[in-house]
Amino acid sequence: MRVVDMTARAFWKGEYGITGTVEDDGTQYQIKMDVKGSDVNSCSCSCERGISYKGICPHAKFLLEHFKEQELEDAGMPVTTSAQVRTMIREYTNREVAEIVREGEEEQVDFLPQLFIGRNDVRMEFKLGRERYYVVKDLVAFAQAVSHGTYVEYGKELAFHHSVEVFTKRSQPLVELVVELMNTYQENYQQFQKNAVSAAPSVRRLTLGRGSRDRAMEGLMGQEVDTEDYRGISRKVTVKSGIPELVIAVRRARKEAIKVSVDKKLSSFMGEKYLYLLDGEILYRCDEECSQALAVFFQQMTQGFGAPYEVTVNSKDIPLFYERVLKKLEPYGVLDVDDVDLDRMRPAQLKAEFLFDCPRPGEIVLRPTLRYGSYSFHPVEDEKVPRTVTRDVPGEFRIGQVITRYFKYREAKNPDFVIKDDDDALYRLLDKGMAEFAELGEVLLTDTAKHVKILPSPKLSMGVSVMGDWLELTIDAGHMSGADLQRILSEYRQKKPYYRLRSGEFVKLDMDGFMTIARMVDGLAVSKADLQSKKIRIPKYRAFYLDSLYKETGNISLYRDNLFKSIVRGIKSVEDSDFEVPESLRPVLKGYQKTGFRWLRTLDACGFGGILADDMGLGKTVQVISLLLDEKQKMEAAGKKPGTSLIVCPASLVYNWEYEVHTFAPELNVEAITGFGWSREYRLQSVEEYDVIITSYELLRRDIQLYENIEFRFQIIDEAQYIKNPTTQSAKAVKVIHSRTRFALTGTPIENRLSELWSIFDYLMPGFLFSYQKFKKNFEAPIVKDGNSEVLWNLHQLTGPFILRRLKKDVLKELPDKLETIVYSRFDEVQKELYTANAVKLKRELEGQSDQEYGSGRMQVLAELTKLRQVCCDPKLYYENYRGTSAKLETCMELLNGAVEAGHKVLLFSQFTSMLDIIGKRLDKDKVKYHVLTGATSKEDRMRMVNQFHEDDVPVFLISLKAGGTGLNLTAADVVIHYDPWWNVAAQNQATDRTHRIGQEKQVSVFKLIMKDTIEESILKLQEAKKSLAEQIITEGTVSLSSLSKEDLLEILS
Repeated sequence: MRVVDMTARAFWKGEYGITGTVEDDGTQYQIKMDVKGSDVNSCSCSCERGISYKGICPHAKFLLEHFKEQELEDAGMPVTTSAQVRTMIREYTNREVAEIVREGEEEQVDFLPQLFIGRNDVRMEFKLGRERYYVVKDLVAFAQAVSHGTYVEYGKELAFHHSVEVFTKRSQPLVELVVELMNTYQENYQQFQKNAVSAAPSVRRLTLGRGSRDRAMEGLMGQEVDTEDYRGISRKVTVKSGIPELVIAVRRARKEAIKVSVDKKLSSFMGEKYLYLLDGEILYRCDEECSQALAVFFQQMTQGFGAPYEVTVNSKDIPLFYERVLKKLEPYGVLDVDDVDLDRMRPAQLKAEFLFDCPRPGEIVLRPTLRYGSYSFHPVEDEKVPRTVTRDVPGEFRIGQVITRYFKYREAKNPDFVIKDDDDALYRLLDKGMAEFAELGEVLLTDTAKHVKILPSPKLSMGVSVMGDWLELTIDAGHMSGADLQRILSEYRQKKPYYRLRSGEFVKLDMDGFMTIARMVDGLAVSKADLQSKKIRIPKYRAFYLDSLYKETGNISLYRDNLFKSIVRGIKSVEDSDFEVPESLRPVLKGYQKTGFRWLRTLDACGFGGILADDMGLGKTVQVISLLLDEKQKMEAAGKKPGTSLIVCPASLVYNWEYEVHTFAPELNVEAITGFGWSREYRLQSVEEYDVIITSYELLRRDIQLYENIEFRFQIIDEAQYIKNPTTQSAKAVKVIHSRTRFALTGTPIENRLSELWSIFDYLMPGFLFSYQKFKKNFEAPIVKDGNSEVLWNLHQLTGPFILRRLKKDVLKELPDKLETIVYSRFDEVQKELYTANAVKLKRELEGQSDQEYGSGRMQVLAELTKLRQVCCDPKLYYENYRGTSAKLETCMELLNGAVEAGHKVLLFSQFTSMLDIIGKRLDKDKVKYHVLTGATSKEDRMRMVNQFHEDDVPVFLISLKAGGTGLNLTAADVVIHYDPWWNVAAQNQATDRTHRIGQEKQVSVFKLIMKDTIEESILKLQEAKKSLAEQIITEGTVSLSSLSKEDLLEILS
C-alpha cells in the first residue's frame, strides 16, 4: 500500500480532519476520518470492509500511521492552538469589554435574593435589575455569563455585559457565591456524564449547603431580604448578629411527664459555624458559642411527627434531660417552668472519693468510690447501679480517663487499681496525678501512703575561696549526703525527673541547681571521692569557669571570697585595668591592640597563660612586644634585672620577629639564636645578657639540652598550630622549657580536630584540659561524635577566658583601609654565599667603570640586578642545578598556608612566571587548590578563572605582573602577597587594587616579602627616602635608570 494524497485540517483541542487516497494492489480507496490524539472519533473508507464494518479498515489505519509520521517529520504541518489559549483570549477580551461598558453604565445592577427557609433545607431565588427587576430563571447560564463577560438581554429595560463589577457593592458577594456554586455544579455534572461539553440542567432555585449558608448570610448582613418559611408565610426580614429573646416553656403532661416547647413563630437553620433563628422580622445569626449550645436543641425540636418546637420527656428521663440539655440552654433564654417543680427535675450530683493506700513498699493501691446522693458504688461494679439513679456519664468518663492514665493494672481478686514496683509510674502519679484526682473529688491517704511523697528540692549552694594557686570549693546540699548527691547526679544525667531516696521519698530533679552541679562536676572532672566529701580542691585557673557557670545558670548560690572576685574581675574588665601601655608605643598601638596588651598583662599577673588568636594582619606581634617592653621597664624601675624571654616561631619568621622588635622596641636587647651549632651554643651561655632571644621550632628541637637549665620570664610560641600534634618533637620541646608565663599566638587555634586545642593548652597550663585520654572521653567524643551542646558549652566556658580572638570585622573602625606588613627573611649559608658572590661581582664591576662606561653598559647592569633579584626569590630561577632551599619561599608558604587555614582568599603577585610555577608545585604538594594567570592565559580562560574565583572554593590566585597587574576585579580576596618587590610603587599599588577596590567588603591585608640585607631591602629604604623612585622603573623587559647614578646603585648594593 501507498498513500497517493493526504490533506489534514486542524481543529481545536488537537483534533484533525484527515482525507486521503490509499492505493492497494492497484486499486485506489478514498478515506475520511476525524482523530483526536491517538483516538479515531469517526472513519469511512470506500473499500468493501470500510462500508460494512464499523471499525477502522487496513487502508484507514495505513493513512493514519502516515499522518502521524508526517506530523513528526513535517515542520509545515498545521499547529493547533490549545483550547485553553482560545478561552484565555475570549475571557480577557470579554472582561475588558465588560469593564468599558461598566464605566459607561449610568448605575450598577442589583442582584436580590429571596430566602426560602424549610424544615430541613435553605434555598434561594434571585432577581436582578435597576428599577424594574427580572427573575433569574437559569442560574447556570447566569454564572457562565458572569465568568465569560457575556452580553445578555433580560428585557427591554435590562441588557448588559456581565461581570462581578457590574453589580452593586452589596450584591457582589452573592454574585461571587452563585458563580462559584454553579461552576462547581457544572463541572461535577460534566464529570458525572463523562462529557466535557455537556451543559448542566438549568437551576432556578439554589439549595444552600451549610458552608454556603454562612457565606450568603455574611453577604446579607444588615440588609433587608424577602423570606418565606416552611409554613408559607412571606415577609421582609433584616439579617443581623445577636440572640432573640427565647422563652423555653416547661409544662406538666400526663403520667408525670413534661412537655418542652419554644415559640412556634420561630424558624431556624444551621450553617457550618452559626445557628440562624428567624424571629418576626429579624433573622438572627447567633455567635459561635451560642450556636454550639442551641444547635442540637433546635435541630431536634423540628424532627419527627409531633408539632414543631415541642417535645415530650418521660418522668424517668427528666433529671437527665435537665442536666444534659436544659442547663445548657439557661444562659441563652428564660425557663418558664410554671407549675413544674424545678428542684425535682435536678438529678443528684456526682461526687467522687479516691482512697490511696500503701500496703507494702513500692506499691500504691487506689480504691475509688462514686456517689449520687445516698447511693455509692465502685466504678468497676457499675452494673449493680439501679436505673433510678441518673448518672453523670461525661463526669464518670472523665474520672475513668484519669484513673487509666495513672493506673495500668487492677488487683486480681478485687476491683481496686494498683501501681507495683514501678517508680516512674508512682512518681508521675505523685507529681501530676494527685492534683488531677483532687480536681475530680476528695483525695484520702492512709498513714502509710502519706509517707510516699515528693520532697521539696533542696537549696543547693557552693562556696569558693582562693588558697595560693588553688581554689577550695564546698557544696552544701542540705540534708542530702555526698553519696546521695552523687547518685542524684547520675540519675539527672540519664534525664530522669526524680531520684528516690532509701526512705521511699522522691526528690524532684528538674531544679536547675542540679544542672549547675552536674555541669561543674563534668566540666572539672571532679572525682567520686571529692564529690562524696562535698569538698573539692581545684587549680586557680578554674575561677573563670566557676564564675561563668554561676552567671550563666543563675540558679545556685555561689559564695566567693574577695580574692576570687578580684581575679575574675581583672580578666573580665581588661579595658579598665591599671596596666599602662609603654609610653613609646602608645601612639603606635590601636585601641584593640592596647586591650590585647592589658589582657596579656592581666593573665600574667594572675599566673595564667593564654592564646592570642587575633585574625591575620591585626598585629599579634606588636602586642607581644609591648608586653616584653613593659616588663623590662617595670623591672628596671624597681631596681631589678629583667628576665630573659624566649620566642619560638617557624624558621621563616625568626628574622621578621627580630626586625619587629628592633622597630617597635629598640630598647630591648634581642638576639636571633640561629647559625651554626657552636655559635648558638656560645650565645646561649650568656643568655642573661639578652632581654629577648628568638629561635625556630627546628633549632629548639636540636638544642633542647642547651635550654634545660634556663629559666625564662616569658615563653612565646608563634604559629602555635606547629604544636597541634602533641606527639611531635616540636610540641614536646616547647613543653619542657622552664618559664614563669607562657603565651601562644595563632590565627587558627583549631584547624581540624579538638585535640589541637588540647595540645596548645597542655603547653600553656599543663593539666588545664586534663590528660588527653580524659579530654577525649569527656569533651572530644561527645562534641564531635554526638554533637552534645552542653559539653560544648562546658568547653567554651573553660577555655573562653584564656583565648582572645578578634576578627577584622570586629575592629573594623580602628583599622586603616589596607593593612600593610613587611615580612623579612634571611638567607641560609648556601643561599647567602650565592647572593654575596653575585653582589660583590657587580659592585666591583661598577666601581671599576667610568661614568661613560656606566652610561653605555646599563643593559648589562640590568641583567645583573635581575640575577640578584632571582637569587632572592629562589636561586633555582637562575641556577638550574641548585639543590638548596629558598628562605623566601619557605616564608611565603608559611604565610600562604596560614591564610588558607584561616579561611582567607589570597592573591599572590610575582614578576617571574617561573617563580609562580615553583609556588604552584608547593601548593600541589600541600593539596591547596589555586588558579594561575600569566601572559600565556587566553582571554576566555582569564575571565573564566576570575569569575570562578568569586564563586568557587579555590583559595589562592597566582598572578604575574604583566598579565594581572591591571584590569582585574578580584574582590573575593582579602589577602595580597607581593612575593618580590616592585620598584614601581604605583604599579604595586595597582596590583593591590585588584582586590582593594569598590565592592570589597572586608579589610585587605597586604604582605611584602623582603630578603634581609639584600638589594630588596635597600630598594625598600630608597623608596621611603625618595618617593619619586616610583617613576624610576626597573623591571624585566623595560629599563629606566636615567635618574639613578652609579653611586645610587653602589649604595643599593652595599
